[in-house]
Amino acid sequence: MTSKTWFITGTSRGFGHEWAAAALRRGDRVAGTARDPSTLDELSQEHGDALLPMQLDVTDREAAFDTVRRAHEHFGHSTLSSTTPATGSSGWSKS
Repeated sequence: MTSKTWFITGTSRGFGHEWAAAALRRGDRVAGTARDPSTLDELSQEHGDALLPMQLDVTDREAAFDTVRRAHEHFGHSTLSSTTPATGSSGWSKS
């Protein structure tokens, strides 16, 4: 199975956390965002460099673009992306 790179918002809890954990368990890489990236410490310890934890408040448009840019620079590309329902929208994109 080919590993994928995910960009997932809201990875501190709920669906975002579950999606990130599942992707990491299957060997994928995750750029995971949270308002408080320390909430991702456990996943970071368990999965090391496969997880790029980043701070993001999704209501800050410029910060959102910057976070996507940093994830792209770190992993080289993003295969799948997800925004969690807590942001007011949900969607998938493949690039």
